[in-house]
Amino acid sequence: MKTSVILHGLHNEFSIEQMKSCIALAEKYGESFRHVVTGIQITGIEKEDKELLIAELPDGVVPVIHRGVNSLIACVGKGHCKNGQMDTSELADYIEQHHYGRKTSHKCKIGVSGCGRNCPDSMVKDIAFIGTSQGFMLAVGGNTGMRPEAGTILARNLTINQSKKAADILINWYAENGEPRERMGKLLLRLGNPLEDIEL
Repeated sequence: MKTSVILHGLHNEFSIEQMKSCIALAEKYGESFRHVVTGIQITGIEKEDKELLIAELPDGVVPVIHRGVNSLIACVGKGHCKNGQMDTSELADYIEQHHYGRKTSHKCKIGVSGCGRNCPDSMVKDIAFIGTSQGFMLAVGGNTGMRPEAGTILARNLTINQSKKAADILINWYAENGEPRERMGKLLLRLGNPLEDIEL
């Protein structure tokens, strides 16, 4: 029986050396690559080989978890794209280092976009930071699936440090209050805005 594994790099970015190693592992154990919303998937792996492949992953590449903070995607942002309004790497690195893999009641996807073109599809993530000329706009509770919807805007004009604080509060709130299989958008409807009356 064949299986697959989805691989995550630092906010879904893979270095050339990491990709070379992943290609070698796909040649050794799998059949092909697929790009999926949570990362890069190696398909066609024999079930008994999956753990062998995982044990040989290069530094900085991990298997995606399926319940928790499991997807953080950021575009290249200001300074690397002509449309970028905000730097994305500092915020994305901070969230990745402090929260990736954190257990929550359901999956938690995060997007960091440097401008309103929204290349990482941030507005349909559980937590979205979208760059504007005045700072980051924050939206929460986006979703794809059977009932796709954009997140609810909770704040505008956030600095990078304010955005880091907001991310900490939101992820901690979700981990502590989410009911089994409850997505962040449903929790927001049930309990209301956790950032209300908090000075970021």
